[in-house]
Amino acid sequence: MKPKVSICIPTFNRKGYLAQTLDSTYAQTYKNYEVVVVDDGSTDGTEDLIKNANYNNLTYHWQENAGDAAARNKLIELAQGEFITFIDSDDLLMPDAVERMMKVMEAEGGKVIVYGPYLRIDENGIVTGRCKRRLYSGWITKYLFQDILVHSCGSLFPKEAVVQAGGFDQSLRVCSDYDLWLRLSLKHRFIALSEPTFKRRRHHANLSRASSENQITELGVLERFYNENGGNAVVPRRIAMKGLGREEYRVGKYCLIEEKPSIAACYFRKSFLHRLNVKSALRWGQAAVKNFVGNK
Repeated sequence: MKPKVSICIPTFNRKGYLAQTLDSTYAQTYKNYEVVVVDDGSTDGTEDLIKNANYNNLTYHWQENAGDAAARNKLIELAQGEFITFIDSDDLLMPDAVERMMKVMEAEGGKVIVYGPYLRIDENGIVTGRCKRRLYSGWITKYLFQDILVHSCGSLFPKEAVVQAGGFDQSLRVCSDYDLWLRLSLKHRFIALSEPTFKRRRHHANLSRASSENQITELGVLERFYNENGGNAVVPRRIAMKGLGREEYRVGKYCLIEEKPSIAACYFRKSFLHRLNVKSALRWGQAAVKNFVGNK
């Protein structure tokens, strides 16, 4: 019999944490599941770890390094379950996460996406806080456009819905998950749980530095969704312009940090025109002056 749920784990050189992640999947109170691991080119002995541990109901696939989106798409391809949940290879599922998400999924006829908040843990697994962001249920597109509410970890998706949406965009180095959630939100209701579904680990190796490049990618995801993928039919223009202006401001801020004043001035100008405000105007002027002085 095919499993009902596929717990999908993308990994890349996370041998030091992967065993704990796997332990959290095998500790689930819900039992009708499989575990699928896609190793995106690890060179740290991850394959030996999995083979020597002899895990049950586990599919392991190694591939040349192709990026997070490609690894997740391979997980979708390999998954046998009707429903998919992801957990990163340095994070931990709460023991009853799948059971709680499946109860909601079954009550909703298997046609929704279930997600929840998370606990923050450090590299030793010690809880350091909790995500206090307000989560929404129902048709959440306008809320999702304003903030990344849904994480790939600790969420439950009908596999068919993800496949029909086209999976993760492999052209995106970052934000491929956000891009997919936005597209899914046009056709599926999201149901938020009140209690955490996973523990999100922060450590020196995964603390990605914010950069203008990453912020430009996130801005591009929002622009494409709103202008090309149907977002403008759902997200009120006032909310959309405010959201785009906020992202443009962030791009400008990181361009200033990276000593790119001319580019910063361009984005601060865009931000000001999308949402008229003193903060963007002042930053626009600051960047313009810095660029002028630098070119003298």
